[in-house]
Formats: sequence, structure tokens, C-alpha cells
Amino acid sequence: MNTSLAPGFLIASPPLGDPNFDRTVVLLAKHNEDGALGFVVNREAPLNLGELLEQAGYGHGHDATTPVWIGGPVQPQSGWVVVEDPTLSEKDGVIEVGARLRVSSSRSAFDRVAAEAALGQPSCRTLVLLGYSGWAPSQLEGEIARGAWLPTPLDESILFEVDPEKRWEAAYALLGLTPTQVMSMQRGGDA
Repeated sequence: MNTSLAPGFLIASPPLGDPNFDRTVVLLAKHNEDGALGFVVNREAPLNLGELLEQAGYGHGHDATTPVWIGGPVQPQSGWVVVEDPTLSEKDGVIEVGARLRVSSSRSAFDRVAAEAALGQPSCRTLVLLGYSGWAPSQLEGEIARGAWLPTPLDESILFEVDPEKRWEAAYALLGLTPTQVMSMQRGGDA
């Protein structure tokens, strides 16, 4: 493999046909000859941050308004944090995703989220996810070649400034496209 697609987004092509990924945007954190690791960032989990932290043993009384996201179908019981904090590095046990984003499944990352949630004062923009999306070596490249995904560069505003229900369309807009135009192109029509 010559070129890594990470950091970036994978936009599910319409219609993908896989209920785990239909109309999703995946934050691609790692992509190399060993495979790929990413997180769905627009599918809400059936519990909020307060409920998750209570289930994880942090007690109760935490922020009940912050959503938790379904990061993917792999290990759905595992917790992950995507945080906009460029001061963290790989030595802190995080995956660096571009210049500003960091991803971690460490207990210390959740300790930080829990402490900030208890105070109601997050120090930086954060997404909490359950599970992840993973691809074996060359699997993602094959799916892209078949038209299942459109890779696009990372734009953090999609994660933190766009309404979650609109992230899929907003990611397409990064390419100057709409989902309808992509469907038309897939069928051989004019965009």
C-alpha cells in the first residue's frame, strides 16, 4: 500500500446495503498495510454519557445530555474517546488523528471524561463511542474499489459543528457532491 487514507473520513455510498454502515460517516484513524481502524460518528447509541459512566462504575450524576455514539460493530462493549487535544501524543497512549484529534480506549482517557463530566466543564471537544470499525489488510481498498466508500480528507467541523443527522450530507459536500448525485453516477446517469 502506497498511500494512507488516514486521517480522513469514509463516506458510505448510497445505498451501501449493510445496516451497520448505511448512511454513515467513519472517522478513519489508522490505515496501513495491517488494515484500518475507524469510528462511525453519526449513529447515536441508546444511552447517554451519564448512563455509560454510571454503568462503567463512575457513579451517577454525570452529564445526561451528551450523546454516546456507536463507533462500529466490532467489540461494541469497548469504549473509545475522540478528543480534540493536540497536547496528547502517542506516548500518552493515544492514536494521533491529524494535527488536533486524538483517539484512545485507555482508562485514563475515560477518567478524564468522567471528571470533566462531573464538573460539567469539558476542557476540549470530545466524542465518546462504543465499538469500532475495523478492516483486515486490503479489505478497505477492496470495498472502496467496489464503490462502497468514498474517502475524503478530514474536516473536524463535521465532527463537532454539524448536527449529527446532517454529517453524512455534510461529508459529501466536502467533495462538492450530494448523495443523489453519487447515486446517479453509480447508475451511469449525469450528476
